Amino acid sequence: MPWTIVNLLVTFVAFGLLARVSPCNPQQPRFVTRELADNALYWMVGLVLAVGVYSDLSALIVRTGAAVVFGGDAAAVARATREGWGWMSRLPLLVQAVIVVVVLDIIQYWLHRVFHADALWPFHAVHHSAVEVDWSTAYRFHPVNFVVYSTGAYALVACLGFSPMAFVIIGPFNIVMGSVVHANVNWTYGPFRYVLASPVFHRWHHAKDPAVRDKNFAPTFPVLDLIFGTYYMPKGVLPSDYGCDDAPLHFTSQMIWPFLVYAERFGLKPRAGQAPA
Repeated sequence: MPWTIVNLLVTFVAFGLLARVSPCNPQQPRFVTRELADNALYWMVGLVLAVGVYSDLSALIVRTGAAVVFGGDAAAVARATREGWGWMSRLPLLVQAVIVVVVLDIIQYWLHRVFHADALWPFHAVHHSAVEVDWSTAYRFHPVNFVVYSTGAYALVACLGFSPMAFVIIGPFNIVMGSVVHANVNWTYGPFRYVLASPVFHRWHHAKDPAVRDKNFAPTFPVLDLIFGTYYMPKGVLPSDYGCDDAPLHFTSQMIWPFLVYAERFGLKPRAGQAPA
């Protein structure tokens, strides 16, 4: 826990200073955005759930995957859960880590697109509700969105047999990457813009215009958007207008709002202006 707090403080200072040196949106506050308090609440909820509910769910999925491979051999299942299994687990750890990042990115690219479809958008709209996007927006996820997009995806990849240590290795990279792509800086990475997701690349994804918002889904490798026709990064132009008209603006109402949307869709809640039956 202390290292987590230190990491947040260092990130807060570092990206605040970078936003002063090379901001993408100079009119936006450098350190304390209007969503910072809500994003801090999302961070705390995510931390509590990650060490409790989500970790248990992830472990259950991995144990189930191991059980499918090893049948009723409890000792083999336990060993596989700790060490991985099959030829994947026998690769060098760094090679496993690279493969995990690539496979995870492909899965999350498609999950991300699914969350932009009408069926799951209410949960993902919470992330897009930020109107002053910065590094802390990386934590702004509804718990349902988080468990499917992050925890579920990680567990499914782990079921391929990778050593758990491979996920430990990529952990810091993914944490830093999440903060970097949301940061208020004007980095495009120039000729490497197709190699690694940059802040400008991902900030276009947070544009308020739905036509632009449904672009740039890849968490790490923009080449996926190039391949599947969802790449958007016009030269010489920076994104500026963020947010969405769907979700409410603050934490408490955002926790409840998606369920109210589904209740209305299934006729369990009267539409606005409609008297209850």
